[in-house]
This record gives sequence, C-alpha cells and structure tokens, in this order.
Amino acid sequence: MIRNLRRKFIVVAMSSMLAVLIIIVCALNVANYVNTVTRADKILAMLAENGGHFPDGFGENFQQKDRMPGGMKKPMYAREFSAETPYDTRFFSVKLDADGEVITVDTGRIASVKTEEAVAYAQKIHAAGRSKGFVEHYRFLETVDDAGCGRVIFVDCEKELESHRHMMLASAGVSVLGILAVFVLVLVFSKRVFKPVELSYIKQKQFITDASHELKTPLTIISANVDLLEMEGEPNQWTGSIRNQVKRLRGLTEQMVTLSRLEEEGEKQFVSCDLSQIVAETAGTFEPLAMAQSKRVLLHIADGISCMGEEDKLRQMVSLLMDNALKYASADGEIRVELAPAKRGAHAKLTVWNTVSADSGITKGNQDILFERFYRADSSRNSKTGGSGIGLSVVKAIVERHGGRITAESADGESICFTVRL
Repeated sequence: MIRNLRRKFIVVAMSSMLAVLIIIVCALNVANYVNTVTRADKILAMLAENGGHFPDGFGENFQQKDRMPGGMKKPMYAREFSAETPYDTRFFSVKLDADGEVITVDTGRIASVKTEEAVAYAQKIHAAGRSKGFVEHYRFLETVDDAGCGRVIFVDCEKELESHRHMMLASAGVSVLGILAVFVLVLVFSKRVFKPVELSYIKQKQFITDASHELKTPLTIISANVDLLEMEGEPNQWTGSIRNQVKRLRGLTEQMVTLSRLEEEGEKQFVSCDLSQIVAETAGTFEPLAMAQSKRVLLHIADGISCMGEEDKLRQMVSLLMDNALKYASADGEIRVELAPAKRGAHAKLTVWNTVSADSGITKGNQDILFERFYRADSSRNSKTGGSGIGLSVVKAIVERHGGRITAESADGESICFTVRL
C-alpha cells in the first residue's frame, strides 16, 4: 500500500512538473517566434511604404529625428530599429502588373537569390493570392497600388529562424535534463517523506494482528461461559445476545486481519480457477437464507469463464458481496448475480445487484465510498443488519490483489449494483 501511495505521489509530482515545464517552454518558443515574425513584418511594412527600399537617410541621424524628410512624422516602427538595420537586413522585391507579368526586379540587397528565383517566388505568391506569409525562409508582403500593379517584398529570416530552431532544441534538451534531475530528487526524497507513514502503517498492521490474537482468548472464554450458563439453566435471550455479539466481534477481527494481510505485498500464488463454478457454488449457498427472509436470488452465470487467481480469496469475495446484498436488500426484495465475459478491458464481469429499502441511506449515483473502511450508508449506524462496514473493504482488496477493478452505483436510489471486472 505504501509503495503504491509513493508511486502515485511520484507520478502526480512528475506529471505536474512536466505540464508546467511544457507550458513554459512552449510559451517561450512561441513568444520568440512571434517576435521574429513581428519584426520581419515591421521591416516589410517600412519597405512597402518606401517603394521596396529603406527610407532615404535611414541611419543614425534619421533615428534621432522625430520627422521624416518632408516634415512627415516618423512611423512608430521606424523608431524600433537601430541604425544598423538596413545593413543587417537582406531583402529583395519584385513588381508585377495586373496580369502577373514582371515589371521590375530588385535583388541588389541579397546575394543568395538570383533574378529568376525572385521572379518565380513572386509569381507563385501572386497566383496563390496570398498577401503575407512565408515561402521557405523568406517572409513576404504583397501590396497592390491603384493601377493594379503588385509589389512583392521578401525579407530573409533564415538567421532568425535558425536561431529559433536552436532555441527550441536547447530548451527541449534542458527540459529533459531538468525532468530527469527532478525525478531523481523526487525519487530519493519521497522515500524519506513516506518513511514515517510507512512506520505508522506497519505499527497499525501489527496492532491489528496483536489485538486480534489478544481478543481470541477472552472471546473463547466468554463463549465457553455462555455454554456453561445454558447447560446449568435454560438458553434465554440474554445468553443468545451474548453469543451473537461474540460471533460478530470474532468475525470483525478476522476480517480486519484478512484485510491487513491482503494489503501486504506478499507473493501471490495464482492458479487457473473456474470462475463460473466458484460464483455458482458460492452464490447458490445463499439461496436458502434468502428464501427464509422472503427474498429472491436470481443467478445468470455463463459457463466456461476462468481466470488466474487464488480460489479461496475469490470465493470470499463472492461470499462477502452476497452477504452484503442479503443484509441490505429490501424486504421481499430481489438479488441478481450475473457473470459474463467482458466486452473489453477485462476477462470477466461480475455484477451483484439488489434492491434497497428507503431508509438504507443509498442515494442515486456513484457509491464507491462504500468501500471505505467502517463506512456505513446509514449514518446513525443503528441498522438491524449488524454490518461492520469492513466487508466491502475486504472485497476491494481482493479484487485489486487480482489486478481487477470494482465499482458501486445506484441508478435510481432504490437499488445498488456492484460491478467487478477481472
């Protein structure tokens, strides 16, 4: 149990760390990419406003002035670039008429693109009707004048995109190393964190085992004394009540010891078990008890279903489910037991369904809380059934020991269905 709890803690911690790290890395890389594209678009806008060139006199003096030549106020984007921008930027432009025929080509500010390549890029973009985007590593912008002529301007973003790719790889690598480092730290320190819990759990199991052994002796003496009283006198309601309470307490201690042993990570001695026969025989023994209480037991058990497991534990599982159904089934109620091959995700599906009385405390919806130790649906705990609230905990432990899953659900608040998937 402690090992599973520690494993879940590590999974939750690492999942949370991984999720946060992915969000941070993605946010940084997206921000870097957006910044690259935004900068290229601003340069393209500047070039488009100036006929495919940087403004005249774009340099240190131009950057320091608030007005452009002619008295016009300098655009905001022009204030964001340094005097070195015209020398750092590689660009080219192609002007086309309305039919897509080339008018002029300017490749003077880029060495890696020939005139034929520039024309091919421009005509491809013009034919596609795109006004902005990427073609290979070139960011482009097409503007159309009043005469219908278009100018396609390209800015080389290869260095920025390559830097972006390097940042992505570096951030991914650092993230992987960081996750591995955190995993090692969590693995080491989680053992220390759970050490007190493990010690407490060991002491708890030891207490349960010791208490059960210590209780056996006084319970045996009380039971023997009751036998003597009934031999000397006549059995009466008081001796009968004592006998019933001794039986109940003995059963409770046995269930607590069983639950404690089931939760231990001991070796499992699984063999092939005929599950159909186990369910039919075990559930069938409850039919006379049900008839005596005016309750009906309906069995629908498919033949030939087997599984790997511990036969005695599987019989105990079915017995506890039937005992629970018989105790809490409404007067003149019905108990249905069905075993069938599961459609997906499991080998077999066992359901135990029964009607419940109006004062049972069962509400519509999920009822998995019933598997908690000592939980009773009737909060007053004065039920005439005499249940201890630990039987279903034992059932869950047996199911999980066999690698299965159990759920409880009430479809209408007037019945409850326990479903075991093995």
